[in-house]
Amino acid sequence: MNSQLQELFLAYGATAAAMLAGLLLMRADAHTYLRWPVYSAMAMVLGVVSWNLLRSHVFPSGWSVLHARALYFSALVLYMLVGLALGLLLGRLTGRKKPPVVEEEST
Repeated sequence: MNSQLQELFLAYGATAAAMLAGLLLMRADAHTYLRWPVYSAMAMVLGVVSWNLLRSHVFPSGWSVLHARALYFSALVLYMLVGLALGLLLGRLTGRKKPPVVEEEST
């Protein structure tokens, strides 16, 4: 298998697992889990684009050679953070509605 495809699957897996954790933590609605693969693909694209912008504008150019392993794991952490943040947000937006609590008046 091509190494770029392996890296793409790894990035998708990290993003999707973190997003699933966020959805589970927020107890999202059942319909959200059906759309979860598409949402995690969009989160991965957002993570990849933001990582490319960070790498090209924030980090020195020599780091890609000297600290390649650290940058690789930093990218994976960024993908997981983006997935978790979007999972928490999506879970919050589509969370299950709690039934209203009826308080009884004591006389």
